[in-house]
Amino acid sequence: MSGSATEQLSRVEARVSELPDRLQSHINRARIVGRELSELFGADAQRVDLAIAGHDLYRAATDEELLDAANRRGITPGRLEREQPLLLHGPLAAIWMADEGRIADKEVLDAVQHHTTFAPGLGVIAASVFLADKLDPDKIERRPWLVTVDQLARSGNWKAAVKAYIQALDAELKEQGVTPHPLAQQAYDTL
Repeated sequence: MSGSATEQLSRVEARVSELPDRLQSHINRARIVGRELSELFGADAQRVDLAIAGHDLYRAATDEELLDAANRRGITPGRLEREQPLLLHGPLAAIWMADEGRIADKEVLDAVQHHTTFAPGLGVIAASVFLADKLDPDKIERRPWLVTVDQLARSGNWKAAVKAYIQALDAELKEQGVTPHPLAQQAYDTL
């Protein structure tokens, strides 16, 4: 890592301060949930907090901006990312955190990169970030099925909570005619 954890977090928070208020509010709520979950899961709370602070740095970008940024950063979007450019916001945030945030912690960067879909081989830090993002109280209010995921997470069973989220979202996306991300299914299968 480059610089102290405090310096790294300060760089990320400075970038977060440029985001729209609604997104800053979501990040703050997710950080609170992340602190709670990291304790329940036995994850390093400081690393989880750093990842959550930076997970949505590109969430406010338009589809065109995301595709342009991916091109500039050397990401070749697949078919699914071209159809749903919002899927690029995690990978782009991870690149920003590595380059401008000067963060070298692979688990933190992986957690940011895969906070939307999860992925096979990820552990407790990524699970804490993934679930904290999804269990923002405002999101639970909009999606009542998240109550079950929240209960599983609060019981300390991060694997069951991640699986329950992926399964429920998969059903919701299929109902909407949207293709679920294959990484999510692979993660589900490996958990």
